[in-house]
Amino acid sequence: MIVGERFWQTVDQSKLSTKLKNALFGTVKKLFLKKADDEREYDPLAMIGDLGLKDKTLVVDRFIPNEEVPPYFQAADTIVLFYETATPSGVESLSYNFKLPAVATRVGHFPETITDGFNGYMAEPKNIADMVRVMNASIEQPIPRENVVEATKEMSWANYAKAILRHADK
Repeated sequence: MIVGERFWQTVDQSKLSTKLKNALFGTVKKLFLKKADDEREYDPLAMIGDLGLKDKTLVVDRFIPNEEVPPYFQAADTIVLFYETATPSGVESLSYNFKLPAVATRVGHFPETITDGFNGYMAEPKNIADMVRVMNASIEQPIPRENVVEATKEMSWANYAKAILRHADK
């Protein structure tokens, strides 16, 4: 399952301001960027068709309102967070409510919240072979959901509030 609105190609291409920006920056990009670094044609979902995976993949390419979120997490076995950079992830936090182990890259805060082999698996960023390795590990050696519960005990709202109050008292 790939669920949620895409973060790329979100600009309204019909607006005059967008057309002007594209013309200006498109020229600059052509001068200074290699074609491989131009993200205007970026569409990773096209790989689903290219790899013949359409009949094995559910893509819900839209914003998911809160009331529609639970069924997707309930149907999942693992959450995949292969980011190149990351700030604290709302998707990761939400997945803990469903006791989902994570498969993630070692970026941002993930090394602090995911213990490799205990409540998830960690891959090196930008390393496709390592990402494949940890996805296979999550299938061949599934993480017990009890481990996710154990790892997230300290991540409650009550503990968060206590930490803020302790910090405010200093």
